[in-house]
Formats: sequence, structure tokens, C-alpha cells
Amino acid sequence: MIAAAIGLSPGAMAAPPPGYSIANVGAYGGEPSIVSDSRGQLYDTTPSGGTITYTSTNSGATWHQVTTADPNSGDDCLATDQANSVYLCNLAGSEGVAPLQADVWKSVDHGTTWTHGAGVIPQCATSCSPFGVDRDWVAASILPPATQTSQAEVVLMYHDFYGPSQIWVNISHDGGATFGPPQEVLAAPAVTPGAVSGTLVAQGYTFCNTVPAGVGIAPPGTPHAGRIFVAWIAADLAQNATGCNVSMLQSFHTLWISYSDDNGATWTPQQAFDAGFGHDSSTPFVAFTLDSAGNPYLGFTINLSSNPATCSAESTAGTVQSDTSCEYDMYVIWSSNGGATWDGGGGLIPGSARAAYRVNPASERGTHFFPAIAAGRPGQVDVAYLRTTEILPTDPFGKADPGGCAGPGPANGNPTTYPPACSWNLYAAQSLNLSAGTGGATWAVTQITTTPMHIGDICNLGIFCVAPSSNRNLLDFIMEDLDSKGCAHIAFADDNTVNMLRAANQTSGTCLKK
Repeated sequence: MIAAAIGLSPGAMAAPPPGYSIANVGAYGGEPSIVSDSRGQLYDTTPSGGTITYTSTNSGATWHQVTTADPNSGDDCLATDQANSVYLCNLAGSEGVAPLQADVWKSVDHGTTWTHGAGVIPQCATSCSPFGVDRDWVAASILPPATQTSQAEVVLMYHDFYGPSQIWVNISHDGGATFGPPQEVLAAPAVTPGAVSGTLVAQGYTFCNTVPAGVGIAPPGTPHAGRIFVAWIAADLAQNATGCNVSMLQSFHTLWISYSDDNGATWTPQQAFDAGFGHDSSTPFVAFTLDSAGNPYLGFTINLSSNPATCSAESTAGTVQSDTSCEYDMYVIWSSNGGATWDGGGGLIPGSARAAYRVNPASERGTHFFPAIAAGRPGQVDVAYLRTTEILPTDPFGKADPGGCAGPGPANGNPTTYPPACSWNLYAAQSLNLSAGTGGATWAVTQITTTPMHIGDICNLGIFCVAPSSNRNLLDFIMEDLDSKGCAHIAFADDNTVNMLRAANQTSGTCLKK
């Protein structure tokens, strides 16, 4: 009855689940990004120590380090184009004199050499934003009549750091050699007359605090070829009224995209899903991808079935472990028509999803964090996430308590009612039939690691995490991509017994058609 009331699928199981093997990639590094080119060559990068990047030509079995594009790096990301050039973005690198800017690097020789994407002003980095830059993502595509990587469209997406946390893009039309100025997707001149109403609604939720989820370009030959998508999460007007900040203290319960069909000149925003006040998807990131037809997907972990006040009281009293409605679970939403409507619509804002697909079954209790997603043909997805059997304590606004998984006691700055230090393992799941709807889609779930890859807290407050109890050793995400055969590869960091950057590579089961 609860599942029906809040529009959840039951997390039904499908068989058989895919199998995975784990390979060591390189020295330990948090929040790795992974991407495959069209031939199946994989790239994996971490910002720990600069843009440390590795590549594999044998489906992730072995890896070797390539040239480091930038000796300094914050947030990173990877993309490839149809010519198999690889693009790397990083934050706060060595290029330019302005602080907190984003850069894009390109390699046409598999990481042996890299060239830097120039911004609109010399010594201003690729982004060249007067408001600073945080959480950058990149996408690239060679769109007809272009045929060469030097003609690729490259989109750098981020939100500003010193301003009101708006969503911006810089766009290159010469394969990443040069980029245009920052463009705000929810402000004039990007807003067309037909999109004014939707833009005002999106801005009301968004103007104070956002978390960028990703950027993508619909591939050639698809119904929306060349459509640029940007995705992010936000809170609501009521929480915005308490003050704009980058502390992540709001409950990010609204999920958004905006898309452009004219190379970024104008944009159409669309709410994808609203989980409701007190339900927080910022754990700390939401995963974003496109399928082979250019349709967008969002994977997210959230305490969707909770009553925030009840779960907070139970967290304080030490009884939350017996209330599974308070747990964070793994969910997916998608659009089958290029982002116009999500899961058939039915949400409060027209076009938004009424319900989300619950991935993990009810028997898989605990806390699920760090969502990752990759899609094949429409309605076919692979996802990954981290899971502990403990239910993370939360506050009255539905936010995870910092240090809530660090263990009880004054030494951790925590009440004695908190659960023991959490043990986290990596999981993967696959659905081949999202077209059956949230109540009919089935999922095959695989536990990949059996020895925990992390023990302790996973803080979701970004730079406001405070050591030692608010553990941010893993930084902020894991990532997944499909190779040329459609087999899944998951990049993750293991700081427990292995203490290395690792990759989980699909070795059996169904590989998604691309």
C-alpha cells in the first residue's frame, strides 16, 4: 500500500544478474570518471594529484597510466567524440590566473599528448567565468555535415561558485580548440517566448543552490540529433528563502534538465521529478546519461518514502534502524521523447514524472549512496551504487547527518544512539524493460564487492564536510559507462583493504545494445 501511495515500483527482480570482475587501475584516487570510445578503449581519471589518467584496451582487465594533462586538478570529467578523441575537464587547474575556473583538455592520441581549450580571454582558463566555477562536466559530438574531430561541438557545463548557483555552459565549435563565453541557460537571451513560463518556474526552484548532474549531446541519426542537455538538482522556493549558499544544507528534492536544439542559443527547461520537501537526492550527486536514441536518464539515491520529522526523531532516539521507510534507496527516471515528458508525466509540473523506478528490492535494506548510470537502447539501463546495511540518521529537513555513519560516541562527535561505523559495498543493477513502467520494470541486482571498499561515513556536504567524522575520503561519486559491446564498466575508489583506484568490469550476462 505504501509503494502504491507514493508511486514506487517494487524493485522486482529479473534474472540472471550480470557478473563482474574487479581490476586495480592505479594509485588511490577519489571520485573517478570513466568513459569508453567507440572501439571500446576505456579511460579512467581521478583528480587526486592532478588529472591522473589511465587507459585500457582489453575491456578493463589491465590499465596503464597516460600523460597527465594538468598537474593541478579539482573536479574532473571525461568524454569522447565519434573520432575517438578523448576530452578531459578539470577544476582549479594550472591554466589561467583567475581562481576556481574550469578547463577542457583534448587528446587525439589516446592520452599521449593533450591540448588546452582556450577561453574567450587569454589567461582566463576555458570557462573564463567572473562568478567562479564548480562541478564541471563535458560532452562532445561530431554532428553532420562535420566529419572531423577538429569540427566537433564540445560543451562545458557547470554552476557558478560565487554567484547564485546558476547553470552555465561554454561551447566550442572547433573540436575544443576555443570556447565561447559563459552562457546562463535560465536567463536571457537564452529564453525563448515559448519557454518563459517554464523558465520562471525552473528559476524559482534553482536560483539559490544547485548541483550539476551532467551534460550530453544527442548523437547523429537520432530523433533529436544535436540536442544539448544539461541536468541538475535543486531545492525549492521555501528553502531558498532561508538564504542562498553552497553548503548543501537544503534538501535537493527537485530534478531538472534544460535542452537546446540550436547549439546553445536558446534553452527549454523541464522538471524531471519532484520527490517532495524533506527528501534529499544530494548524496551528493545525481547521475545523468543519454541512451543510444538521445533520450535522457537520471539515476539517484534518495529517502523517498520517509517522513522527515519521524525519521529525524527516530535518529535522535536511536530507533531508526527498525524503520525501513527512512532508508535511502536507488531510483531511476527517464524520458522516451527527448526530455519533454518523464515516465509518462503525471507530476505536479506538466511533463514531470509522477513516479520513479525503484531499483533495489525491499529485502536490500540499508543506505544506498553514490548513484551511477549508463544506458543502451531506449528503456535499457545499467546502474551502480554503494550500499551499507545501516540506515543513516537524518535531520528534520531530510538531510543525512554529517558523521552519521562514522560510529557512535564522543570521539566521533556523535550521540551514542548512532549506528556502528558503516561498511559499504559496490552494487550494480540492470533493467531491460523500463518501457513496462514503474510498476512493471524488473531489475537484476549484483553485489560486486564482498569485502567492503569503504568503512565509515560518506559525507554529502561537499566542501563543508568536516573531518574526521564527516568522511569525504571517496570524495563525491563513482561513475559508469558502456563499452563498444554494451558491457558495463564502473570506476570506484577503494580505501579499505586495497587502497587503490579500481574498475568493475562486466564479464557475463546481458550487455546492453547500443
